[in-house]
Amino acid sequence: MRFLAARAPIRPRGFGARVPVPALPVMSFRLYLSFLAASAVLVYAPGPVNLLTMNQALRAGWRRALPCVWGGTLAVLLQLALTALCLNSLVHLDERALTVLRWAGAAYLVWLGCKQWLSRTPAGAPAASAGPATEETDTHRALFWRGLATSGLNPKTLLFFPSFFPQFISPSGDWSLNQQYLLLATTFAVLFAGGVASMALFSHRLSRALQRPARMRAMNRVTGGLLVGMGAIMVGWN
Repeated sequence: MRFLAARAPIRPRGFGARVPVPALPVMSFRLYLSFLAASAVLVYAPGPVNLLTMNQALRAGWRRALPCVWGGTLAVLLQLALTALCLNSLVHLDERALTVLRWAGAAYLVWLGCKQWLSRTPAGAPAASAGPATEETDTHRALFWRGLATSGLNPKTLLFFPSFFPQFISPSGDWSLNQQYLLLATTFAVLFAGGVASMALFSHRLSRALQRPARMRAMNRVTGGLLVGMGAIMVGWN
C-alpha cells in the first residue's frame, strides 16, 4: 500500500496534454430541486384560483370543482407562453435590471406572506356557509371559463413569472434557454394542476380541521412564513 502511494502521478500522453474538463450538466439537479420547492410554495399559497376552486368544492363537491382547475391551468399555460416570448431578453438582462426584477418578485412573496400571516380565516372558509344554492346553475363550461378568467386576469402572476423563472435558468448549460424553460414551465404547470386539484379534493377535511381558531392561525402563519422565507431566499439568489 505504501509503494502504491509513493508512485509518481500518471501524466496524460502527448505533449502538453490536459485532462478534458467535463461538460456542464444539462441542469443542476440541486437547482431543479430548489425550483420544485419554490413552485410548490407558490402553488399552495392562497390565490384567486385556489379560493374559487375550494369554494366550489365546498358547495358542490370536488368533482364539480375540477373544471375550475382545468381553466386555471390553461390560463397559467398562456401566461407561461407569454413569458417565453421574452425569455432570451430576460436571461441576458443587465445585472442591475435582473436585480430589480428579483427584488420585485421577492417583495411580492413577502407581501403575500405578511397578508396570509395576519389573516384570521383560512382560504375558502367564508364561502362554506353559502350553501348549495348555486350548485345547479353552474355548468362545467361556465366553471371552466370562470377558472380561466380568474387566473388569466390576475396581473400579479404575469408580472411575477419574468422575475421568477430566470433565477433557475443557466445560460451556459448544455441545453438551450428554450429547452430549460420548457422543462421548468411544464413542471410548474403539472404542479399547479395537481396542487389546485388536491386542494379541491381535501377542502372538506381541511375546513373541518380548521374550525378551531388556533388551528386557523397556525396554518396561516405556517403558510405566511413559507412565503416570506421564499422571498428572502429569492433576494439571495444570484
